[in-house]
Amino acid sequence: METQTSETELGGEISLQIPLSPTLFKGRGEYGIDDKGRLTLPSHMRKPLADGGSLAVLDERAVIWPDEVFDRAVAHLHELVATQDLTRQHVRGFISNAHPVSPDTQGRIVVPPAVRIEAGLDGPILILGAGSRIELLPASSEGLEELFGIDESIVDALDRANF
Repeated sequence: METQTSETELGGEISLQIPLSPTLFKGRGEYGIDDKGRLTLPSHMRKPLADGGSLAVLDERAVIWPDEVFDRAVAHLHELVATQDLTRQHVRGFISNAHPVSPDTQGRIVVPPAVRIEAGLDGPILILGAGSRIELLPASSEGLEELFGIDESIVDALDRANF
């Protein structure tokens, strides 16, 4: 398994067992859900979901993963069950709350009513590319300015790595 490496504050390195994804969702935009619960995804986010994806709500955000990434995430959760960090019931709850999604020919997915209610998706929606996943949140969410700025720590990390 490929892993990401991160620097600690003391200058050492730690290896995180987070699988790297060949799919990198990026960008953001404001969209709306129609009366039938359909949401049009930005064109550059559709192709990785052509073979299907999974939609779930985490921390009041609707999250979409390509099936390949979702399957790896579930496998990782099962590994945590083996180490007793999670229970089977936790993983079962996560899986049972996931919904299959697949863009139609116009690039729309159906956001189920339960997801719309739980994530508060009843008006304009921000679609955020967030690496291995897409996040959907109300455009009226508090704290959005934190999402859109680039923290100085990112600038420093990129400079140190010569990017």
